[in-house]
Amino acid sequence: MQNGTVTNIFWGLFLIWFGVVAVMFRGDFGSTVNSPLFALGTGALLLLLNLTRSIFRLRLSILTMGLGIVLTFANAFVLLFGSTIPFLPELLIIVGVALVIGAFRTRNFQAY
Repeated sequence: MQNGTVTNIFWGLFLIWFGVVAVMFRGDFGSTVNSPLFALGTGALLLLLNLTRSIFRLRLSILTMGLGIVLTFANAFVLLFGSTIPFLPELLIIVGVALVIGAFRTRNFQAY
């Protein structure tokens, strides 16, 4: 199996997951995206994506593995203990900025 095939399967599963949670919130997409349940499921899907890649001996993604760990464990904490993690949005922004900067620094980026 190819990496692109596995990625497409998990994109499909993600969209199905998004739809299921949106139905649970009666189509209120704001509540869907802000739901710890949605984030927990998304994190679990990212971890399963890398497990599947590992099983088929494909290249693992540090990004999806790290994001899956953060989303899964942070939102499991929120669901189990009913508290919030105030720094989580900021952490995700910092990681995103670091990834963008890293992409520009490590690739042969040419502006046209």
